[in-house]
Amino acid sequence: MNIAVTGGLGTGKSTVVKIFASCLGGEYLDTDQICKNLMEPGAQGLHQFIDQFGNKFLNPDGSLDRNRLRQVVFTDSYVKDGLEKILHPLVRQEVAKKCLSSGALSGDIVIEVPLLYEVGWQDEFDVTVVVYISEQACVQRVATRDGLTVREIKLILAAQLPIEKKRDLADFVIDNSGTFVSTTQQVRWVLKNLIRG
Repeated sequence: MNIAVTGGLGTGKSTVVKIFASCLGGEYLDTDQICKNLMEPGAQGLHQFIDQFGNKFLNPDGSLDRNRLRQVVFTDSYVKDGLEKILHPLVRQEVAKKCLSSGALSGDIVIEVPLLYEVGWQDEFDVTVVVYISEQACVQRVATRDGLTVREIKLILAAQLPIEKKRDLADFVIDNSGTFVSTTQQVRWVLKNLIRG
């Protein structure tokens, strides 16, 4: 079984993915980490990105200037669309490979896919789970965690499908507004329902 976990910025997707994987005794995969790996020096994603955009987003050592790119990607649709056209097919390939190898081993895999609905991948997974907190709580969490301004956070949120719409599309919703214990109990409830089904 493969389970896709999504949500909004700062909702706690990574925590929920790890709880699922721990309860299942399975693997978990983070598509954001795959993206980061693909944009490392020498990786296929960065190579294609340089082919399209040149060296203007690179540090002197040839690595990607992630802060500069992040500032531009949420305000320049040309850069955003170009980056997505490069990364999405590569990430899809990596996830498909991992799901195949996990399936061959008869294992369960939980995959964190922040833009699951935005890129239309929801039908490629057995189960979709949305991790939910309110937008106000999200802004507070991300401002504290990442040191971003409210304006920067709202720009990122504006580029994503609203969390309420994601919640309506999901097979299951985990409300991560409360305690870790509460979140873990909800994950266990979801798994019981999946096993029963």
